[in-house]
Amino acid sequence: MKRNWSFELRILIRREDDLWVAHCLELDLVAAALTEKQAEEDIIAVIMEQVRYCIVNDNMDYLFRKVPKEIREEYYACERSEQPTTRLVEAPSTKDRLSPDYPPISFTANSCRSLSACRA
Repeated sequence: MKRNWSFELRILIRREDDLWVAHCLELDLVAAALTEKQAEEDIIAVIMEQVRYCIVNDNMDYLFRKVPKEIREEYYACERSEQPTTRLVEAPSTKDRLSPDYPPISFTANSCRSLSACRA
């Protein structure tokens, strides 16, 4: 488990009715919240926990999953119209050292707000 795990992930954020929904394309994970910012924070937390769980339990074969084609297409349409927001996320640490509950994980989250969300 001494390996440093690093990923680049894409997140589609869109408005659905009264909620903001964030969908990670590589892991097919979803989070929803009342605000766009909270949906993004929640999906980051869900991603971190899913990656941590797979690494700790030596279950990396099941980490990556395909999202529905419509989600990928919506992300790519969004990406063509605006530059995704890039954010580096790292595992929680305690006093400048990695928390014992987390292996060394980091990922780049490229978030894009859907065209349909822009009209909401």
